[in-house]
Amino acid sequence: MNLTKPIGNVLLESSQKEQLLPAFDMPDHGVDLWWIPVPDIPVQAFYACYGDILSKDEQQRFTTQRLRKGQLQFLLTRIALRHLLSAYHVDTHPSQWRFSKSATGRPSVDRSQSHLEFNLTHTGNLLLIAFTAQGEPGVDAEVSGRSVDAAQVAQRFFSASEFRDISDADAEYQTELFLRYWTLKEAAVKATGQGLARALRRFCFTNPQNEFFRFTDTQTGIGHDLDQFCFWSTIFEQCAIGLCLKCKADTNGANVKITSRQISWPLTPTDAKVSELAIDWNKSS
Repeated sequence: MNLTKPIGNVLLESSQKEQLLPAFDMPDHGVDLWWIPVPDIPVQAFYACYGDILSKDEQQRFTTQRLRKGQLQFLLTRIALRHLLSAYHVDTHPSQWRFSKSATGRPSVDRSQSHLEFNLTHTGNLLLIAFTAQGEPGVDAEVSGRSVDAAQVAQRFFSASEFRDISDADAEYQTELFLRYWTLKEAAVKATGQGLARALRRFCFTNPQNEFFRFTDTQTGIGHDLDQFCFWSTIFEQCAIGLCLKCKADTNGANVKITSRQISWPLTPTDAKVSELAIDWNKSS
């Protein structure tokens, strides 16, 4: 049965079998990063149109969100994740996806349905989701215009060399440099599954604003092999983004490419509103 559902001034045709996104090739040789602005639309109308694809647990979690921003963010996250997975696996309806969590709390897709790994982050009015088949991704983003005492926070949480980098930078660049370090470290936390306090000091970065930057592992010889990790950093649309990939054993990190796309909700059958983004990344060497 097809239903016409209004969101603002947009009428959406929806059905259980309708595929609102075009099919996308699996990211078997890279990472797909999706840039998704949070729409300014009525929460209940958004839920009325898309809520039927959520699991019972997700529907219950939606009802526990008290603030409009939290409700809208939660809805967009679950809806976008399900629709994008179905764009890679066109034979699976968005409502059919099942998810689980590792012992460290890392979410994943049911392995009987897909070998894709994903990670996501929110900042401001933006959702970012990374997908890959090359390992375990971690992504973090921070709006670059935020006010922060960069040197003070770096002195408390970062390595001595990172603190010196930030302290020695010109005043107008201190916050940007701090956010590059912070997002890279947060991305590492998400990719490795380590706790924040431990992982912030594990990876020590050098000059992430350069085209190629370096990192060292303060626990060299303990735990993971450095060859497992690739990092990317950028400032795009006044947003600092850090991306980490904990590579599979057979993945050559040097060959991993980042494809960035923007998608805007609401979707319609005739206009999926997907566009390529030309983001220049700095990469770990």
